[in-house]
Amino acid sequence: YQRRVRGSMLWRTAIVCCLVAVATAYYEPTPPDHEDIIGTARWIVKYSNISVVATNSVLLPGFPWAKTKDVADGLYNETFSRGIPMIYSSPMATLTHDFTADPKVTFAYSAEFTHWCMDQDIDNDSPTCGLIALSGEMEEVTDEDEIAFAKLGMFQRHPITASWPPGHGFRFYKLAIQNILVLDYFGGPHKHVSVEDYLNYKPTWGLEESNTVF
Repeated sequence: YQRRVRGSMLWRTAIVCCLVAVATAYYEPTPPDHEDIIGTARWIVKYSNISVVATNSVLLPGFPWAKTKDVADGLYNETFSRGIPMIYSSPMATLTHDFTADPKVTFAYSAEFTHWCMDQDIDNDSPTCGLIALSGEMEEVTDEDEIAFAKLGMFQRHPITASWPPGHGFRFYKLAIQNILVLDYFGGPHKHVSVEDYLNYKPTWGLEESNTVF
């Protein structure tokens, strides 16, 4: 009986330790001040696990198509990021059909996709929640280092994707950014934010400042 009790307690302790590890491993740091337009944009892209991708529809000619899609800008619990939307998609997917026919797409991100707006009691439609739209053309990721980076983030944030059927031809695609729109405060959006400045931005947010559990 005592062995069973000790065994049960050990299992419970192990489970609690695992839960604590999960709860403490993934934190979002506080976002930059809204006056840091590019920093805000990069923060939203970094800590969003999904995005809405808009394409010109092949299935419905003449209409736009929008699809929520898993994204990952590196590891969630590391500051390093690139700011470039990357997805993992099959040639069979409707979305892939669309951007293969016409590579022009827009990725829409909201800080609502992080925990920040909910925790601050800010509605998604409020300008203070934060919105970024990245427009450009989709291209397949072929560089081995980029593929490794894409796998690292995607398979950590969305573990199930690592086991998707190999026969479906899944591969990584990225957005070659051509235009950036940012809305993070009252007064209207900032259009045509410099792509060069956006890509060269060096994150300064610190994980030690975080207050949100993934």
